[in-house]
Amino acid sequence: MAIRFSSVAQDIRLCCSALIGRYLKLPVIRFIAISFIIGGLLSLTVACWTSKGGVNIFGSWVGGDYACFYVAGTLLNEHSPDQLYDFHLQNRLLHALLPSIPATAELPLLHPPFFALLFGSFALLPFTLSFLALILFSIILYVWGFLLIRGSLSAIPQEASTISLLLALSFEPFLMECAIGGNTSAVGFFAIALALYFYRRGFFTLSGMALGLCLYKPTFLLLVVPMFVLARRSKVLQGFFMTGILLAGISCLSLGKQPCFDYLHIFGGVAHTSLGTESVFRTFKYIDILSFFRLLPGGSSPIIWASALAAVFVPVFYLIPLWWRLDRLDDSRKDLVWACTLTLTTVLNLHFAIYDSIIVVPAILLTANVLYRHSSRTGAAALTPLFRLLIVLLYLTPWLTQQMTKFLGLQIFTLVLAATGAYQLFLARRRAVNDEFNKLNNGGAVGSQQPEV
Repeated sequence: MAIRFSSVAQDIRLCCSALIGRYLKLPVIRFIAISFIIGGLLSLTVACWTSKGGVNIFGSWVGGDYACFYVAGTLLNEHSPDQLYDFHLQNRLLHALLPSIPATAELPLLHPPFFALLFGSFALLPFTLSFLALILFSIILYVWGFLLIRGSLSAIPQEASTISLLLALSFEPFLMECAIGGNTSAVGFFAIALALYFYRRGFFTLSGMALGLCLYKPTFLLLVVPMFVLARRSKVLQGFFMTGILLAGISCLSLGKQPCFDYLHIFGGVAHTSLGTESVFRTFKYIDILSFFRLLPGGSSPIIWASALAAVFVPVFYLIPLWWRLDRLDDSRKDLVWACTLTLTTVLNLHFAIYDSIIVVPAILLTANVLYRHSSRTGAAALTPLFRLLIVLLYLTPWLTQQMTKFLGLQIFTLVLAATGAYQLFLARRRAVNDEFNKLNNGGAVGSQQPEV
């Protein structure tokens, strides 16, 4: 039985390697990425050009979710800060801004007061121009964060820089959901990239301070902060709390205490509601484990909830020892612990939207850097066939997953992310790092002959 399983695994590996090697050559990848970017720009142009009363020819809102941030900025500019979380006022401003949207449409602000302050300046511009400014702002943060990470990963070949940036820019969660969709995930991406940049250079307090910027959306921190708590990284935690106190002070001094108390009340309600129904969150847009199981038949049954808890418990059970020994791990395994923690954050969460999954990009870069570092091969051959297959699935699945989720009730992207996190966790748990990675990449050239993973 063991011999038969090994033979099947070897056949699957060879098949995947042949398909990827044949079709995914650099010119083809470059053409696909550029085509997606051009297609996204064309759709943005048509959407803005054909917008009437906030609804475009595609039947969607121009600016997507950005309307709620623009309304928040308008509210701060023209009304009392105490009314920041007055959802009735927000709704009136929303419909005045986009009169053609359905009368029942709502888009409440659920972000903290300090983050709303950012959009006071954006709201001084006409809505469409402000939306384009947000897109430019998101691209700058995203590219800046990408370059910060990429610049610190010396094992990745220089010739891979351009193609990896093109893939990152054409990644559907960024291109369509974050930039064109009017979301602000690029802020969280940049904060995590900056935290990782400082951490890898030993500036732990600065790393924690950068990580604290993610407090605008705490779901980014659900696994990262426990990692540093168990790793006993006191300087990182000190920096994190310093940023938290600073942001709270800015909120209170700029807007007063009332919006801060209102936000705490709303935050508690959102945490409770995230366990609830589709009426609050569009579940098909969410990739966390709770949304995944909620979409299944009998999503509220005890069996489904027990399955969700078991699915959360297993990876956390293996993560905790790695977090505890983080200081004693070598550089490669530290990078892999970061990678699997970021990837699994997208899955092991209360609610995590597809546009926030751009934080998987630094996780992929870290994993690729480790594989390149420990391989005697050059180019893409240094990456294991399974890892290359996971990259392909991560890149292509988001373009299809939302429609498939609506039709099938199954969030495929969650499964791909979970598989990627499991693979990174598997690599991080290997004991003899150098020997194991040589085995994985060279088909068992070191030690006994073993197939690639």
